[in-house]
Amino acid sequence: MSIIKKLFKAGNVSTQIDGSGHKRGKIKLVAIAKDEAFYFPEWVHHHLYFGFDEIDIYINRTTDNSVEVLDSISSIYPQVSWFSADWIDKCPQDAKKQIQFIVYNKVWDEALREGGYSHIFFLDIDEFWIPKSFDLTIHQFLDNYSQSDVISFEWLNDLGDLNAFSELPINIKGNLSPLVKTLYPIDTPIVELRHHVGLLESNAKHILVDGALFKPRQSLIQAVHEDLQSLKAAFIYHRAHRSIEEYISLLYRGRPGETFPYKTNRHGLPTPDSWYQEVALPEDAYFQYTASLNRFKEEIDFSNISKAAKQFVLTRFNESMANLKEYVAQDYPVMMQMFRGVFHHEVVSVFSQQRARMVEESPSDFRLIRDLAIDAASQSIDEAITLMEKAHILNPTGPLINKKLDEFKRIATSQQAK
Repeated sequence: MSIIKKLFKAGNVSTQIDGSGHKRGKIKLVAIAKDEAFYFPEWVHHHLYFGFDEIDIYINRTTDNSVEVLDSISSIYPQVSWFSADWIDKCPQDAKKQIQFIVYNKVWDEALREGGYSHIFFLDIDEFWIPKSFDLTIHQFLDNYSQSDVISFEWLNDLGDLNAFSELPINIKGNLSPLVKTLYPIDTPIVELRHHVGLLESNAKHILVDGALFKPRQSLIQAVHEDLQSLKAAFIYHRAHRSIEEYISLLYRGRPGETFPYKTNRHGLPTPDSWYQEVALPEDAYFQYTASLNRFKEEIDFSNISKAAKQFVLTRFNESMANLKEYVAQDYPVMMQMFRGVFHHEVVSVFSQQRARMVEESPSDFRLIRDLAIDAASQSIDEAITLMEKAHILNPTGPLINKKLDEFKRIATSQQAK
């Protein structure tokens, strides 16, 4: 019997006893997904492994083999359920864009009426709840908190630098984000659900993992204040990028309620910044986890059902690349935002050709050429230098032009030295 099945068998009751002696209800995890069949097994296993009692997945506008994969999982693990959310597409256009809030409120209301739940958590399929010790279940983690505590976990954003289709690495690397995901007691006095931090009644106790009271940033109320931001004992590993190939493919999912085929709320592949962190997971705990994952995949026949799921991701990658030139020409700024830092030779070539056409159309516009050079620096430093030198010829005293030209040349020299 797998570790997960043992945990489920032991915990297949409406309540569990926590360390302080009082009964705690089940913890429900909820996700909404579109065309993420390949990623379901790892994500589901991960959260079952860490003790989440029930998982509900709502699929919407899905064209891959999500149903096949989820049926395979739920037939063996009945605590995992899936539902279609396509009925939301019958709502008015503005409502369609609010699919998350519609589903989240529906599930929360049903959980309240059904009873037996202590907490509810909303994550995406690219978000993994991680205890740094890698050996605590979510119930054990909550033993350190009051039953009424609303707890926000900070994001650690991946860099998209892994090989395609990699599983959770033993060494987690990324940039700590001020954005959070929030675990709610089922009876939280909430006014309005939001993506990261709900609007709560004044009597709600809202804390971070270290027990500090949550304090938002003035400029972004769903982000934790700079003074409180740190990598704590548990966090959300946000695998929004995964690898270059998967990122390019994922971009082509678009956004709910929009006709533009690319996912316009993405901002390219990041590089390590001042909030860069590395987390080395304990070896023994990690190897036990990967052994459990492998058994889970065998149980659900992943080697067979994953073939179509993986091919879907690859086909979507090819479609993303095939349409890149058209949409870069149509809306260069938006496409540049999404593909910034994507060092893929075909991507670099398409953007480079578009920048050349834009310079050809406005050869004396040094501001345009300067800005294009700055764009190019995130894809090709040689192209960036060439463009900035053209801007320098047109405006040799421009302070930003001179500053960036020197900066780009230093980067090029540094790269050549490696």
